[in-house]
Amino acid sequence: MRELQAGQNHPIDHGQVTVGVSGEPEDHFTAYLQTAILLLDQHGRVSGSGTVVCAEQPRSSDGSALFAKPPNEFQLNLATVPTTVVKIALVLAVKPELPPGVTLGIFAAIRAWLADSAGQPLSLFPLPLPCRGERALILAEFYRHREQWKFRAVGQGFAAGLPALAAHFGMTPTDLPSPPPASGPLDGRRQTGPGDTFTGTGFCVHPDGYVLTNHHVIEDARQILARSPRHRCALELVFADPTNDLALLRADSPPPGVARFRDGLPARLGETVVVIGYPLGGLLGSGPQVTTGNISSLIGPGDDTRALQFTAPIQAGNSGSPLLDSDGTVIGVVSAKLNAIRIHELTGDVPQNINFAIKAMLARGFLEAAGIDYHSRVPTAPRTATDIAAEARDFVVKIECHG
Repeated sequence: MRELQAGQNHPIDHGQVTVGVSGEPEDHFTAYLQTAILLLDQHGRVSGSGTVVCAEQPRSSDGSALFAKPPNEFQLNLATVPTTVVKIALVLAVKPELPPGVTLGIFAAIRAWLADSAGQPLSLFPLPLPCRGERALILAEFYRHREQWKFRAVGQGFAAGLPALAAHFGMTPTDLPSPPPASGPLDGRRQTGPGDTFTGTGFCVHPDGYVLTNHHVIEDARQILARSPRHRCALELVFADPTNDLALLRADSPPPGVARFRDGLPARLGETVVVIGYPLGGLLGSGPQVTTGNISSLIGPGDDTRALQFTAPIQAGNSGSPLLDSDGTVIGVVSAKLNAIRIHELTGDVPQNINFAIKAMLARGFLEAAGIDYHSRVPTAPRTATDIAAEARDFVVKIECHG
């Protein structure tokens, strides 16, 4: 059985599968949470009550999804899912009648699992739980990619609980079947306000103008613009993954170039990397800034295997920049740097050039889930940073957000 982290996927070769959710303490998990399967259209929306499957409504209107076994086990016949359904979401939420103090953080474990029709385990997604204060969650999803179904670990939470989860899928809480009452009692993102302006970086991943960046770059933005010395356009949010800090935007006028992800070997310890982006909101000039360094670790802080560590200097505003290899192909998405002031307060030492990027594997899985046919290539001979920067200027943009 393969263990998944948030953002990873598992290709499915079986028409019939079983998916379930479990948690600890088991008694509290059953008493406090409700689980459902949602069949979603091309817009990521529930199109009617027959596309919600749960204990109170145990079968989809088309018969492809079934609440199979209490408390939280479902059967899916993916071969009979209508073509109008492009995703199937596995969700759970704290029952709305429970007090605000009941959140996902009270559980010692929450996990989703996938098995074939014979009950043989295929994959497991243990949800990272430390300090989670959400009351609802998209735990996992099934999606079609190039005529094949895949199972993807998600872990996207909603602090506002069931109302926010329902709104995300185009519903109101009253559209969901009502569960019985409970049987018993019971790192630092940017803060913004109306009128604030904040910036980051993004890069084009498809000729139709799809731009990839960090979710925290565009979070809470009312208006999003893209600028570069060669291009200006408006952007709209298409798809978001707050758990893995990724967001997909679409430009009303595509940038002139498209980035390519690296095929073949994954990132290697010590290899040369190039970062091109728009740090410090234009204080360093209106053009892109280029820095170089090396991959210093293949894991992120706290042994997070979704990230890698690199030494190319970055500043605020570099979030969402592509991390490029020595041939100019994408091997990561720049996401964070170590807080030097905080580390100095704790240790008396000042860390230098300890920066982190989301691995390209997760970014590619995110784009596949969004239905984007990104470009990729096998790298060839190393090129100079000058040549890489000249090419990247056509697909890297400054993202300017207005709150």
